[in-house]
Amino acid sequence: MFTKILVPIDGTITCQKSIDYVKNIASKFQSEVILFNAQDIAPSIAWVNDPVAYNQPQIDPEKIAQEILAHASNYFTDVPFKVTTEFSIGDPAHAILEAADEYECDAIIMCTHGMKAFKRFLLGSVTNKVVHHAKVTVLIVR
Repeated sequence: MFTKILVPIDGTITCQKSIDYVKNIASKFQSEVILFNAQDIAPSIAWVNDPVAYNQPQIDPEKIAQEILAHASNYFTDVPFKVTTEFSIGDPAHAILEAADEYECDAIIMCTHGMKAFKRFLLGSVTNKVVHHAKVTVLIVR
């Protein structure tokens, strides 16, 4: 049924819950699993000449993504199916949708953080955007 499953991972405990679902489904269908992380490097809300912003250490989004994916892939060391890792830099919802297309996935299994309606209205929700725009089956784990 599912030959290739995209699993967006953001490194939170909530996303750890989706791993059990992924392992069960992928084992049943011998699906390939792609663990995926998207690092959003949108500028922070700060003034351009803010001295505090200048004194912050530079972050390496690629390194952060690789650490998150390495940690997540540790949960898949004993599985009989193929597991790969990929990452992208940019808007997470857009990156997840592009990755699903690029890697020809037929399912996305992802977690939700359960934001309240007001916060979701103000900030948007990656999960909500993926559900509404994905061309493939999306399983949400809460």
